Amino acid sequence: MKFHDRFLMVLEQDAIDAAIPAGAEAGMAPAPGAGGDAGAERSAMIKSLDRGTRAEDFDVPIPSSAVSDAKKHEQIQELKTWIATIDNFIEFLNAPNSESLQTKLHSAGCDTLFDAIARSEKKKISRLAAELSSLSESMKGYLISAHS
Repeated sequence: MKFHDRFLMVLEQDAIDAAIPAGAEAGMAPAPGAGGDAGAERSAMIKSLDRGTRAEDFDVPIPSSAVSDAKKHEQIQELKTWIATIDNFIEFLNAPNSESLQTKLHSAGCDTLFDAIARSEKKKISRLAAELSSLSESMKGYLISAHS
């Protein structure tokens, strides 16, 4: 379901519930955007259909709040995993401990492979770590907003 459709569905939930014609399947609603006299709009739509086309094929299922809550919880857990993975990679790249990539490159002896890498790539590694930190903080903001 597209965001626009879901947004309209949430805004017009009461109107949609009241406009479900008798005999329609439970949990089904008229097409999103049907405001005002949704029953009359549905009747007009039914009259405009080709023979053999069922009006029910155009109904949009209304997700229950339990399904929405479960999906939100699942997405929050996945977002936490992403944030942890990104933070671990940032630590790998640029932590002040002896195991980070930057520390190993910085402490490499002269005229070694790691010294050559450090001379040419240290700015790129720092920039990548900064970009990943920015991404991690943005995702943490989404996580905080999801809990409110």
